[in-house]
Amino acid sequence: MNNYEINPGEQLRNFIKTLYPLDLDIEDNIQDENKCFIDRVDQFIMAEGSFRQLVYDSTINYLVRRLIKTAEYLRRKYESDNFPPEQFIIELRKFLKSNIRLDDNDCEKLLAILQICLEVKSKSLKAAMKRRVRRNLNDNQELRCYICGRALSSAKKEDIHTDHIFPQTMGGATEEFNLKVACKKCNENKSEYIDSTDFHYEQMCFVSEKGTQSFNIELERKYQIAVWAKSQYSCSICGKPALEVGRLDFGRINLSDSWHFLNMEAYCNEHQPE
Repeated sequence: MNNYEINPGEQLRNFIKTLYPLDLDIEDNIQDENKCFIDRVDQFIMAEGSFRQLVYDSTINYLVRRLIKTAEYLRRKYESDNFPPEQFIIELRKFLKSNIRLDDNDCEKLLAILQICLEVKSKSLKAAMKRRVRRNLNDNQELRCYICGRALSSAKKEDIHTDHIFPQTMGGATEEFNLKVACKKCNENKSEYIDSTDFHYEQMCFVSEKGTQSFNIELERKYQIAVWAKSQYSCSICGKPALEVGRLDFGRINLSDSWHFLNMEAYCNEHQPE
């Protein structure tokens, strides 16, 4: 298949969300004992629903990863000369029927999406595609990493990568809409993380103050990418991307609180909160 309008991995994520939508209609005045654990924690830390959303999105990503990786495991096991060509699909369908609570119609939909996710994983990124992605930048726009904003015009060739925005290993298409230029460091640290909620947000609770060497060590690159990804690699105030304004800095939403994932956002130089 060619020319996807949406990444197959995103199709899978959206499908799971339709099966298990986030209930946003929970009344604030119902008794605590009738709320689920996540809602009680959200209320406890006064997150106003942001923690609940974070856990939900992270869980959906876990399901996407588990289903794709399991399908790949079965494909490697059964797509060989030892089995007939159709054996992989038979085994994948059997797995879904035995281990996932779905009716037959939804099971077949999920089976079809997983097959497409595996299909895009095997598509190689040609040199011609890399050149097109770079040429598609505006003529007046400096070649920059779309993640950190680093200028790449004079960088070594091996330091300039073409990144799948939605990871190819998670069903991201090797098509121009899903490709952007990134520096080597960001591309390697972004790895196969799907979005900001896919990182280990629970580890992002820092005790150092910004500007100190300890803070720079704590806020390692993969955590920086997680914060940048929260605002789609753009300033959370004006929306200008790192591609345009250069490296985005970090600030706290609540200055009286510590540095942690829910309290951090990305800002351009003009909109630093502190």
